[in-house]
Amino acid sequence: MLKLRKKRLKNRKKLRIKLSAKLRKVKNTSSKPRYWKTIFKFDFLTTQIFQSILLRRLFNMEIAENRVFGLDILRFIAIFMVLLGHSLILAPQSVKKVVNPFLYDGVAIFFVLSGFLIGGILLKVLNKGAASWSGLIDFWKRRWMRTLPVYLFVLLYLLIYTGLVLPEKFPSEWYRFFFFIQNIFGHHRPGFFAEAWSLSIEEWFYLSVPLLIFGALIIFKTGTKNTILAVCLLIIGLVTWYRYHLYYQYGFPNHPNPLQIKQFQDFLNKEIEYQVIPRLDAIMYGVLAAYIAFYYPKWWSQKWNFVLLLLGVFLLFYTKFHMGKTYGPFNNIWSPSLKSLAVFFMLPFMANLKKGFGKWTIWVTFFSLISYSMYLINLNVVIITIIKQTIHGNYSSKKFIPSDTWYLDYGLFWLLTIAISFVLYQLIEVPFMKLRDKKKA
Repeated sequence: MLKLRKKRLKNRKKLRIKLSAKLRKVKNTSSKPRYWKTIFKFDFLTTQIFQSILLRRLFNMEIAENRVFGLDILRFIAIFMVLLGHSLILAPQSVKKVVNPFLYDGVAIFFVLSGFLIGGILLKVLNKGAASWSGLIDFWKRRWMRTLPVYLFVLLYLLIYTGLVLPEKFPSEWYRFFFFIQNIFGHHRPGFFAEAWSLSIEEWFYLSVPLLIFGALIIFKTGTKNTILAVCLLIIGLVTWYRYHLYYQYGFPNHPNPLQIKQFQDFLNKEIEYQVIPRLDAIMYGVLAAYIAFYYPKWWSQKWNFVLLLLGVFLLFYTKFHMGKTYGPFNNIWSPSLKSLAVFFMLPFMANLKKGFGKWTIWVTFFSLISYSMYLINLNVVIITIIKQTIHGNYSSKKFIPSDTWYLDYGLFWLLTIAISFVLYQLIEVPFMKLRDKKKA
C-alpha cells in the first residue's frame, strides 16, 4: 500500500512539472494569455490530467492513467441504450414511437466489449509464463472480485424486499441466482431480477472459456497463439450452428396463424434470446478482437480502421432496420452474429482512441465507471421497487400505465439511477477492486 501511494505521488509530481512547463510556454508566447482555455482546448495530455483531477476532487473517483477513452464511449453508448429502453416503461406511447427507432442493442455491445477486455487480460497472463491451474484460479478470483460483490448486494436487496413486501412473488428457485443458473440447462429467464440474464452469460463465459483454454494448454501442451485462435473460432462456429439447430428443430409452419406465431416467439425468447449457450459467441468476437490486437498490433493500428468503424456503424443500422420478421431466421440466427461483428469492426478505431476531446468528455468516463451498477439497479430496483411500487403503490404484475405527470417519474428514474449507482460504485465496487489489486501486489 505504501509503495502504491509513493508511486501515485511520483506520477502526480511528474504531471505538475509538465503542466508548469506548458503554462510557462504559453505565458512567454502570448501577449494576452488565456492559459487554461488554450491548454485544455488543444492539448490532449493536459485534458487527461484535468479529467483525472476533476474526477478525484469533485467525485472522489480515481481513474487509471492508461484508461482508453474510446472504450469508455462504447460502454457509455451501451449503458445509455439499455437505460433508455427501460425508461420507456415510464413514458407514454407517443414518446415510445419517437424514441424506439433510435434504440440499439446495448447488451450486444457490452458482450463484445467484455470479451475484448477479458481476452486481453487472458492473453497477457498466458504470455507471461506457462499456463497453470493456479493461474486459472487466480484469474477467476480477480474476475469474481470485480463482478460478484455489487451483484450479490443488489440480489440480496431484491430477495429481502420481495420476501417482506410481496412474499407471494418470492421466486421459488431463488438459489439459482447465486450460481447464475436461472437461464441455463433448460431453465428460462424468470421475471424476478430479469436483467441478470446477461450476467449469467458473462459469468459462464468467465468459467468455461478460460477453463477450456488453460486445460488445452496444460494437458495437450499446445501453443498459446494457436490454441486461443482455435477456441475462438470453434465456439463462434458451434454456437452459431446451435442457434440454427434450435430454430429449425421447432418445426414452424409455413403459413402460421397468430397463436402459432405467439407460441414460436415465446420459444425463441426462452430458448435463444435469453439463454446462455446460444449467446456465448457474442463475447468470443471480443476475444478474437483482443487476439488480433495482441498478436498483430500493426494491423490493429492502421489508418483505415476508420473505414471499419463506419462499416460497424452500418451493420448496426442494418440489423436494426432490416431484420425482417421478429420470428424470422435472420433475426434469430444471423442478427446476433452481425451485431457482434459490427462491434468487432468498431473496436480497432475505438481502442486506439486513447484520450478525450475536451474537459466535458469527462462525463463519458464517469458514466462508464458506474455503468455496471447502473445496469444492475435501473429496472428492478429503481423502476419497479421505488417508482412503481413505493411511490405509486402499484404492486400488481400488470403493465405500468404512465400518469399525466409521467415526466416527473422519468426524471426521477435518471436521477435515482445515477445517484444510487455512484454510491454503489464508491462503497462496494471500488473497495473490492482495491482489495483485489492489493492481493496481487
